[in-house]
Amino acid sequence: MEPSQSLLSKWIEKILVINFFLVIAGAAFFLTAVICSANGIELPYRVFQRLWYPLFIPVISLFFTAVLTEALLSRLNQKNS
Repeated sequence: MEPSQSLLSKWIEKILVINFFLVIAGAAFFLTAVICSANGIELPYRVFQRLWYPLFIPVISLFFTAVLTEALLSRLNQKNS
């Protein structure tokens, strides 16, 4: 593997780790917003709704794309071995 590919691989891994923590934080924020909404505090839920399309949809899409790509590559490597 070339050093530039290794560096690129490390950056992709860092981005995916950050992405994973954003997915977890988004789920925790959603749970908090739902609990607050059930108790009559609507602000966290409204903030979550405003962040849904610009933040959470791309984060979730990238996460599932990475998971499916990894699964596909793993399956192809198993068949070639």
